Amino acid sequence: MVSKRNWLVLMLLVIGMISLIGCSSGEDSDADTTDSEQEADEQQEEQEDQEEPSAELSTDEELTQQLESEDAVEEAMVQLVDEEDGQLVNIDIDISADQEWSEDLKTTYSEIIQEAYPDQTVDVIFAQDGEMLEQITLE
Repeated sequence: MVSKRNWLVLMLLVIGMISLIGCSSGEDSDADTTDSEQEADEQQEEQEDQEEPSAELSTDEELTQQLESEDAVEEAMVQLVDEEDGQLVNIDIDISADQEWSEDLKTTYSEIIQEAYPDQTVDVIFAQDGEMLEQITLE
């Protein structure tokens, strides 16, 4: 017959083995899940890399320089967006802080822009000191 002491030692060993087996089996399933998640993330990244961008951006340096050469303009950005449907033109013009905004300025810059892009729709944003003054669309 097994003594109480031997019985206690045997039970502790069995409990220890069960705990060890139980804990290790959970780690394997987590590791498998982590590997699967990593593989799925890598595949998704590869698919995103293979997809071509739907729009391509470029700038019109000549018109940017022409607008920035004006005394009232602090900074200008002319962005050309080439899409499947055609080309979009977005222009941001920052007016100098010491310049007062007027319809004459808007007319002057609109004419310059329409000379450069006579047959295109152009979105123009006029700003001063980080605040938008006016947003117009030239057609």
